[in-house]
Amino acid sequence: MFETINQWVQEYQQFIYILIFTYCVSKASILPVFAGMLVAAESLAAGPALGAMIAGGFIGDMVRFVLARKYGDALVAKMPDALAMWMRKTLRLFEHYGIAYILLCRYPHGVRSFGVFPVGMSSMSFIRFLPLSITSVVLWAGLYFSLGYSVGEGMSELIEHNLAILSPMLLLVFITIGWFALRRIDKLEAQAEKAAESAEH
Repeated sequence: MFETINQWVQEYQQFIYILIFTYCVSKASILPVFAGMLVAAESLAAGPALGAMIAGGFIGDMVRFVLARKYGDALVAKMPDALAMWMRKTLRLFEHYGIAYILLCRYPHGVRSFGVFPVGMSSMSFIRFLPLSITSVVLWAGLYFSLGYSVGEGMSELIEHNLAILSPMLLLVFITIGWFALRRIDKLEAQAEKAAESAEH
C-alpha cells in the first residue's frame, strides 16, 4: 500500500505540498511523520515539505489567536455552564503555565486542533505568543518529521500502530498535568481569599 501512495505522491508532488500546508493550517496532527517517511523514500523534497508544515502550523496559530482574541469572550458567554467553567479554568491555567502549554499542546490527541485557541483569550500578549508559537511549531514539525524520516520506507504500518497507542498516552499525561496545575491554582486562590479576609478583619 505504501508503494502505491509513494508513486501517487511522486506524480502530484506540488499538489501534495499545498495539501500539507492546508492541513497544517487546520490542525496539528501526526502528518509530519508520514511526510518524513515520504522524504526518506525520495517522494518529497525535505525543504518544501518542512516549509509547508511549519508555515501551515504558524498561520493556523495566528488565525486561532486572532479569532479567540476578538470573539472568544462572546463564544464563552454562549457556552453551557459546565463548558464555560472548564474554559475559564483553562484560561487560568494559561496565566500560570502558558509557556509550557503552548510548547506541548500540539502533541496529545484531542487537544491538537483547538489547543492554541484559548491562548488568544488569555492575558498573554501577541508579542509574547509569537516566538513561543514559532518555537512550538518548529519543535512539533521537526520531532515528528525526524521520527518519520528515521523509520523510512516500508515501516508505515508499524509507525501508525505505535502512534495510535502513543496519542492516548500523551493525552492522559497532558490531562493529568493540567489537573494538578488547576488544583494548584485553586489552592493559591483559596489562600489569597483567606489572606484578604484576614486583612479585612
